[in-house]
Amino acid sequence: MPGGAADDASSDDGKNPLLAAWDGYNVLLEEQPLLTKALTSLVGFSAGDYLAQKFVEKGSAYDIKRTLRMGSFGALVHGPTGHWFYGMLDGKIPGTSAGVVFTKVFIDQVLWNPIFGIMFFSYVACLEWKGLQYVIDKTRNELLTQVTGSWKVWPLAHAINFRFIPSSQRVLYINSIQIGYNCFLSLISNRDAE
Repeated sequence: MPGGAADDASSDDGKNPLLAAWDGYNVLLEEQPLLTKALTSLVGFSAGDYLAQKFVEKGSAYDIKRTLRMGSFGALVHGPTGHWFYGMLDGKIPGTSAGVVFTKVFIDQVLWNPIFGIMFFSYVACLEWKGLQYVIDKTRNELLTQVTGSWKVWPLAHAINFRFIPSSQRVLYINSIQIGYNCFLSLISNRDAE
């Protein structure tokens, strides 16, 4: 009969909006994983830069171009490479045992972390149109800071990631933590190259 319990159970009208959004995200993740992870990274990197400018630096006017550079890095580089790297890592080293988790964290922090840093500083510096030498100097001057700064956040975050987070959700998990870390990246990527 209309309006009965059976209709209520199948109706989405009373569904919690956060659960509906989560379900929608998972459908997109299943149907278009690369695009979904790219858009997730766009939001994470844009939010990190916005927060850095508004609440950490505070002194200067908001720079939308800077946020666009950071967001485009998230969408065009971080999301796609994260999709590939973590998918490859989970495929080559399956499981969640302590040894597997340690191995994945080690590979992420010793191999992937510097590669990520080089991609990040090169991309952002290139978009500033200051020339090839600036890109080289910026990368050389900031890479060690980025790598060692990463070691303060990501080993524990990735231990949780590789132990408890499903492979399909890794980029979302990383981006949720990365919003804070992106404040750090935004700050160091926008210091003047010496």
